[in-house]
Amino acid sequence: MSYSAMTNNIKCSKTKHVQGFGSLLGYLPFLLTILIGGGIIICYCVAISLKHVEPAFPYISDTGTFPPESCIFTLCLNCAAVVALAIFTLKYLHIIQYNRDASRRVRIVNKAALITGYVSAFGIMIVGAFQETNVLAVHVIGAMMAFVGGTVYMFLIASLGFMRDVNFAVDERKYAKARMIMAVVSLISFIITMGLSAYSMALWEPFDPSSTVQTWSRKDKGYDVHLVATAFEWVMALDLLTFLMTFSAELHIIQLQCVLVRQNGNTYPSPTISDYSNTNRNLLQHEYQP
Repeated sequence: MSYSAMTNNIKCSKTKHVQGFGSLLGYLPFLLTILIGGGIIICYCVAISLKHVEPAFPYISDTGTFPPESCIFTLCLNCAAVVALAIFTLKYLHIIQYNRDASRRVRIVNKAALITGYVSAFGIMIVGAFQETNVLAVHVIGAMMAFVGGTVYMFLIASLGFMRDVNFAVDERKYAKARMIMAVVSLISFIITMGLSAYSMALWEPFDPSSTVQTWSRKDKGYDVHLVATAFEWVMALDLLTFLMTFSAELHIIQLQCVLVRQNGNTYPSPTISDYSNTNRNLLQHEYQP
């Protein structure tokens, strides 16, 4: 299998369009927000009703630690990770399409963004699959992948908006400053969350011997520091979702199609990506060699 970017016409003997998804791709960021935001809210409500966590800003992972909410947490995060992978891939391909003759710097930043986006998405999967009370080390690794990968992704994508030699389907430069601000907020939130989380654990002395970190109450030492740490974790998650929501405008004009490519008497499926508005028919195509 080889990858090639072809311009103007598809270089094969015969092609047949099978299916198009049009501007519905623009709703992927909203779907991601519903899966993560809605899933966490449901888990939070269930965990509160069963007294698995304290109401005031528990860690996001704490809301999905114990069953039955852990089942919902895993399902929603795994589905969200798949949607995130689709968003990151489409963003990568769209930048390629509009920058066929881009500088090496643009290609490197775009590819690095794709890789860090994938790291973040797989981190989300790990967080959902490995609860902190079962395999803490793996859970923490997944959380680091999700938040660090997501933050680096935000900086890389935001930096593209400041490069003069980058073309976009829509005027993304109007989002550049806002995206960079969100990236900085994510970085600051991450540092605060990590630092205060470690500090609060060093201070923690439960008032009730039966208390756990999931049921950290006001009577426990280190509670105020713990509350600030968890609040900034929620800020970080909301910030990343808001960042991805800014992709909606460009995803709305993407047309993703599946075509059948006939080569040497054999037919192969081949995904293509182009403008939904049909103003630019240049296609990106995976070419499958028999």
